[in-house]
Amino acid sequence: MIRLLIVDDISSTRDNLQKLLSFEDDIEVAGTASDGREGLEAAHRLQPDIVLTDVNMPVMDGIQLTETLASELPTSPVIIMSVQGERDYLRRAMQAGAREFLIKPFSHDELVAAIRRVYQLEQKKGTFLAKTAPAQPDAPAAPRSNAPAEVLLVFSGKGGVGKSLIATNLAVALAEQTGGRVALVDLDLQFGDIGVMLNLDHSRSITELVDGSSGIDDESVGEVVATGPSGVKVLLAPISPELADLVTAEHVRTVIAELRRGYDYVIVDSASHLTEFNLEVIELAQRVLVVTALTIPAIKDAKLTLKVLESLSVDAESIMLVVNRVDGYADFNQESIEQSLRTPVAVSIPHDPRVIGDAITRGLPFVTAHPEAEVSRAIRELVARIVPERAMAAAVPESGDRKRRKGLFGR
Repeated sequence: MIRLLIVDDISSTRDNLQKLLSFEDDIEVAGTASDGREGLEAAHRLQPDIVLTDVNMPVMDGIQLTETLASELPTSPVIIMSVQGERDYLRRAMQAGAREFLIKPFSHDELVAAIRRVYQLEQKKGTFLAKTAPAQPDAPAAPRSNAPAEVLLVFSGKGGVGKSLIATNLAVALAEQTGGRVALVDLDLQFGDIGVMLNLDHSRSITELVDGSSGIDDESVGEVVATGPSGVKVLLAPISPELADLVTAEHVRTVIAELRRGYDYVIVDSASHLTEFNLEVIELAQRVLVVTALTIPAIKDAKLTLKVLESLSVDAESIMLVVNRVDGYADFNQESIEQSLRTPVAVSIPHDPRVIGDAITRGLPFVTAHPEAEVSRAIRELVARIVPERAMAAAVPESGDRKRRKGLFGR
């Protein structure tokens, strides 16, 4: 049973919600309250699985209640209801820690779906286990050097070439092969897919960090990042496109700086166009991975991208050209690409729709789901090109051929 606490200052609304939910076999209304202060007391007493609260209430409003519950009772996530659908209300609700935002009037199906969705997400996170299980000490973090993390920007001038897929698998492979701490940032702020590809809870994202009242530091970043496969920490894009407007270039600069202090590698997956955010990361990055494919439009956009990087005075040695979806039916081969772009191809990643499709469907990186596949080996080769030889020597045994070629891009 999903035990629910309803908080609303209008008694008829509380009654109607109870009646609506009485038809659901898996949802039980454990109690009700008429204002935020009363709701807080009831939440501590009843320990509900979910708190459903209105925004505008006397004594303590829904935003204040949500903030207090997030601090004092994190095992009772909040769904906020409001007749106000403006962006400011949504922003304030999410910053306070709300898991969902329902705009009145909403249907019975919308209400039930929101409750079940939040409950299922919190179950995956293990939120409810904390109500009965004793607290366990955190596992010691992997040792890391005091040097700032290396920032790797994965970029393409054209969408649809597999940029996000490469960024995701590269992050996991880096963590597995080096044993270092890896952060992955989804900077495609309007339509980022990293959370879907890794099947992560999207209740917290980069928008949680942009509230100027609390600032951005290592503690706040640590509370927002999600944990992906192999311990990769993921900073997700906003859950809704309009929330991207809340993030500024200054926010991005500060977030990257904090991540560099706490991790060994920071991988940034960007939008497929030159935004202010991308220019900011280009300036910060030690390496820029330009992803293209063996098609005429993709090669054209890669050529334009390389020209832009040159105009920005990006060191050519820091640029790595990655060709994705290589097969025998392509318009180009590697030699013709290198001649056209006047840039050597660092790694060619084979086209394997079966392996990649299965990994995406399961919400797993293919380097984990299918480690022996050719496409996974190509990603590991990319890691070998990025990581200094002394780190790779301690992490994985190398073939003689790979050792000879790795120095081309070693730092």
